[in-house]
Amino acid sequence: MKSKLYIAVLILSIGLTACRKEESTVFPDYDKNWLVVEDDPSDASTHARFEFFKETGIPFYINDTIGIQQRKDLFGKDYTHYEVLSMNYSLGVEQVGAPPVVRTFKYCKKADVAAALAFFKTEIIPVLPKDVHVPSILLLESFTSNAFGNYAFKAFNTVLIGEASKIPAMDAATKARFKGAVMRALITNAVLSGKYDDLLTRFYTVSRRFASTRDIYNMGTWQFSQFVTGLPTGTVASLQTLGFISSDPRNTSYTPYTTWIDVSLYLEASLANTEAQFMQLYGTYPNIMTKYGIIRQILADMNIPVQ
Repeated sequence: MKSKLYIAVLILSIGLTACRKEESTVFPDYDKNWLVVEDDPSDASTHARFEFFKETGIPFYINDTIGIQQRKDLFGKDYTHYEVLSMNYSLGVEQVGAPPVVRTFKYCKKADVAAALAFFKTEIIPVLPKDVHVPSILLLESFTSNAFGNYAFKAFNTVLIGEASKIPAMDAATKARFKGAVMRALITNAVLSGKYDDLLTRFYTVSRRFASTRDIYNMGTWQFSQFVTGLPTGTVASLQTLGFISSDPRNTSYTPYTTWIDVSLYLEASLANTEAQFMQLYGTYPNIMTKYGIIRQILADMNIPVQ
């Protein structure tokens, strides 16, 4: 009889403990969608961002802390949770060398929001494919990165956009470069998602065919004399003759560390320049022009106009 009573008490104790744990740890709103903009009619910039969110589904932020929530830990102790946008670069692809990072950033002023939203409404949204998902935009006065300059940086759940206060005064050439960088950051995931693998394999092969014993990517420029073969007689091996419009942004002595950096560089250059401008810059390099043609095929399939 005593053993039965002991078992009953034990079961009741376990049940009460389980209930206490459930009460302390189950909070349905922990899974809330933070990537939204809530209206505040008394604040002009917030209201403008809310209207933009309603029209496009893209939340615009001017602070990387986008929410605050009171929570309880596993022991039932209250604490404050701050939901912060992640600035870690994330493409879900191979990383070689130091990953792209944001080194510094500075918040913009509320007064800068209107011009930035106007730029997106007239220059970006009309040419952005409907199936390209943009989790959020973080508008900044400035930022620095080790790989993608200071205009646009693709992070994990946001895209950083810099130079906020300078947008209204940008001349046509600067605005074109700015737009090219923004579009590159917004569409890179879609370009590398797998749909265009056949075209991109052709793109990579244009340069890779000149190095048969090791990969042409992540190759030091001083190694060209050792590993590069197959260039036309009299052609000196260089980044441009091998089909690269630039070295890796993180190290000017190397070819792009990875294929996706190469693609990113071409996307930005293709979207920042007209065809005539691109020809003027690189028209004397046949391998660059071949790769440019492939990138234009991809952009055309995405219905992204290139002048």
